[in-house]
Order: sequence, then structure tokens, then C-alpha cells
Amino acid sequence: MRILLVEDSPMNSTFFQAVLEPEGHEVTVEVTGTAGRERALTEPFDLIVLDIVLPGLRGDAVCKELKATGLRTPLIALTASALPEQMAVVQAAGFDECLIKPIAPEDLRSVVRRYAHSGSS
Repeated sequence: MRILLVEDSPMNSTFFQAVLEPEGHEVTVEVTGTAGRERALTEPFDLIVLDIVLPGLRGDAVCKELKATGLRTPLIALTASALPEQMAVVQAAGFDECLIKPIAPEDLRSVVRRYAHSGSS
């Protein structure tokens, strides 16, 4: 799968790549919401993972904008907060799913496998 990860933390980006690339996934990283939005609109991806708190443009705003263009690629939120108000932001933006940091490697693999087998590409 081609996965776009929009995450400003180098540690988290390295984690995603270390967990997913050995399984044959291609992980492309952008570090700002604006750059992630542009990449998502100009290249085909099978899955897009957006951190919520990003420089430039928040992940929830990116999600709304991508959905408004008709993009059908599954969008996964990535957040460190499981508070009800944060979950409301994720739901209102239209994300398909949400991952809460810190993420266990097997949980990450499981979510990616689920979308890989959904025929989303």
C-alpha cells in the first residue's frame, strides 16, 4: 500500500516507517498540513494518516478539505488526546478511523491491514 503520513514529529514518522515498510508498504511523509493536503491531491495513495495538531493547517481541516474534493481514500486521524472533545473534532471532520498515540506496532499493522483488504486502492 501507498500510505501518506502527515506528521510533524520525526520520532513518530520513523516509527511508522519502521513498522510498515518491512511489510512492503510505501510510507511517504509530509510534516505540515498544507504540504500533506497538496500531496494527497496530486498523488494517489491507498491510505492517508493525518496528525490532528500540525503546523500550517490542522489535520481535521485537511480532512474536511480532502473530503470536500470528493477524495475517497480512507483518512485516519492520529492524536495524542482521547478526550471527548478531541474525539468530537475527529468525528466532525469525517475521518474513517482514529489512532491514539502512543500506538502499539501490532495495532498499527492491524489498522493498515484492514484498509489494505478493503479494496480501497
